[in-house]
Amino acid sequence: MLKEDNMSEELMDEFELITITSEDGTEEFFAEADSVEYEGKTFILLVPVTEEGELREEADPILARIEEEDGEEIFVSPTEAEFDAVIAEFEKASAEEEE
Repeated sequence: MLKEDNMSEELMDEFELITITSEDGTEEFFAEADSVEYEGKTFILLVPVTEEGELREEADPILARIEEEDGEEIFVSPTEAEFDAVIAEFEKASAEEEE
């Protein structure tokens, strides 16, 4: 799936910093690693980074479905079925890139 060791600092500089605020008000920072369309919905793979954009190796990437609410993009947890199918899509795309 995602190979964090292949992401150089220069590459990370090209990513837009995404801030997600949890229900308890804690802000976490992410960079978009990849996205895929599945059943008409967009799913995004987010890699945890520091506020400065440096990779946080101790944290796991997350998968989110992008939805629009009041004209703004929000990130929603996928259903279990969506998660499994989208991960399979990412793995398929990764295998095709390696060929």
